[in-house]
Amino acid sequence: MFPSKPLPAASSSGDLPADALYEVLLLLPAKELCRLRAVCPAWRALTSDPLFVAAHMSRHRTALPLLAMGYCDGSGVNGVAISDLSGNVVRRIPSTGYEVVRVNTSGDAIGRFTSKDDSICVVRTRLDLVCFNWNFFSGSFWVLNPATGAAIDLPMGFSEEIVHELEVNPIKEYSCRRELFAFGQVSSSREYKALRISRVDDRKVCEVITFDDTNHGSWRRKQDPPSHICTSHRMRSAVVNGVVYFLMEFCYSNYETGVITIEPGSVASFNLDTEEWMGVLRGPEQLERFLQESRGYTYSGLERELSLAELNGCLVVVHNTYDISMDLWFLTDFEKGLWVKKYSLPSHVARLFWYPFLMLDDGRIFFSGMDCLEGILSGGEQGEGFLQCYDPRNGTCTDEVKLRDPRKIGIYTGSLLSL
Repeated sequence: MFPSKPLPAASSSGDLPADALYEVLLLLPAKELCRLRAVCPAWRALTSDPLFVAAHMSRHRTALPLLAMGYCDGSGVNGVAISDLSGNVVRRIPSTGYEVVRVNTSGDAIGRFTSKDDSICVVRTRLDLVCFNWNFFSGSFWVLNPATGAAIDLPMGFSEEIVHELEVNPIKEYSCRRELFAFGQVSSSREYKALRISRVDDRKVCEVITFDDTNHGSWRRKQDPPSHICTSHRMRSAVVNGVVYFLMEFCYSNYETGVITIEPGSVASFNLDTEEWMGVLRGPEQLERFLQESRGYTYSGLERELSLAELNGCLVVVHNTYDISMDLWFLTDFEKGLWVKKYSLPSHVARLFWYPFLMLDDGRIFFSGMDCLEGILSGGEQGEGFLQCYDPRNGTCTDEVKLRDPRKIGIYTGSLLSL
């Protein structure tokens, strides 16, 4: 018996030894253990103990992940809901909300905005923490720990270096805006870091922040990102094993020089561990061949069809030829720039505004997407949709969960037992 291993004070199971009961409970799925907590206080205490939860997670690494998404109840309270892949909510964490009063130059109130008129946007991540912001006040971000309900408010202002630059060379406030926010965990140190790309006048700037439960940190200025990284579309970036990847806007090089200097599907990357840009990785060579062999296709048309995803711990370039096919190119060797097309999905999966979101060990692929008409009317940035499951073994698609906003949903990797 290990001294650090929690054991029930009373087994409530006849002659079954405490050690044996512990091992039996470890074998059960988290969902069943949640029901068994009602057996007695000792069982509830054991299955809620952090040591038991950690041991259970190590035994059930293939357990299905949970979803994190924003919700708004009937009274106007917003928060983050954690649910299973079938949409069954296991915990709701309400936010504290906000109220903003606008005043004129005389100090008189001319308007009031509250969170009841807003909605929460969950950043697409795959972690045991959930990052979110508000739809209207999109420049400020919170990091939520669903296990404790505690939320960290990340600072909204620029880093000291950028503030100093703006003091030396002041520009109009409307010329400064946040364009992209990414959130990840460093593999070596397990630190949580966020990357923010902002536009200051005519250039993009890069900042990083490190934080934990006790230290909210501060933004640090880093090397400016490579030219033409895509920050205007939330599905053209992805975080994989502590590296943030960005699709390159290869059409801009053609507009500026008359020739394509960036290959289609090329990807820039930022390492959250070293806090350095890693250069530009060439995309799958077959994308260029596709363009040459397809009549009527243009570089701008191909660029609209590309997106990035993280599936099974791999970076994936998604080529969605709407209503025809969807090819998934997996990066198998970063150093050699080797991409492998592992899936070519049929026409009924290749839908406008549908993006691969999650891949399970049994091969099923989940997509988040919205109704095409709603997507077109909103420019593809908002609208109700579904989480759809595609099973390549039989070619079937099923709608699993109705979503308020299919582009603003994350994966929660923490244990159901900790909620």
